[in-house]
Amino acid sequence: MTTIDRKAVDGTRTGDVDVGPPVLLAPPFPPGPPVAPGPPVPTPAPARASLGRIALWTLLVAVGLLAVVDGAGADVPASAYVAVALAVVAVALVVGSLYGRARWLIAIGAVLTVGLGITAGVEHIGGGIDARNATWKPASVAQLDGSYEISIGDALLDLSAVDFTGRSVSVTVHVGMGDLTVVLPSTVDARTVARVNVGNAEVLGEDWSGIGQSEHVVTDLGPDGAGGGELTLHASVDVGNLEVRR
Repeated sequence: MTTIDRKAVDGTRTGDVDVGPPVLLAPPFPPGPPVAPGPPVPTPAPARASLGRIALWTLLVAVGLLAVVDGAGADVPASAYVAVALAVVAVALVVGSLYGRARWLIAIGAVLTVGLGITAGVEHIGGGIDARNATWKPASVAQLDGSYEISIGDALLDLSAVDFTGRSVSVTVHVGMGDLTVVLPSTVDARTVARVNVGNAEVLGEDWSGIGQSEHVVTDLGPDGAGGGELTLHASVDVGNLEVRR
């Protein structure tokens, strides 16, 4: 037991006061582990109109305006509608490449590209449509025509029986939509100027395909080398396939 002296206010001692046993204070609790902060609350992004939706609305408006012009008496070809739609999709894809949105427009752009090639090819046929399959097989240079053409169908120009020795001849053959096959004699020196707008081409060992391809010039002297006459062949297909062989 512990006693302390008690003094009066004036400083005189008044006696001992019993304050009980000493009190021991417990040490403070150690701090707990730090609490990890929770995930930040995402800030809602401001609402933005879909790029694809904007592109489709723009496409519809542009095509609608073109239809109004067409209805007013202007001669608007079908390919113009496809071209306008393709231009809108192309611009949207450029914007989408910057913001990473509306990638599905790539598929629409691919379809429109093919459609543009087909409609342009059909329009290139023009005039009256000659829909048939054709086979031309002249037996001599004298029987050759300067040009051969059909609008729609498959055509075969067989020149294998023609002797071009000592002659220099130019022939043009065109198919609007279909397959064109040209067979050359084995000895003629051939210079082929070939064009396929939409489709595939196999010309004397060279192959290519695609849409809107430029002209290809293929020169082939045949297995006997130079000699045997000269033939300049202009062969073109708007939509389809072209094959030139010996």
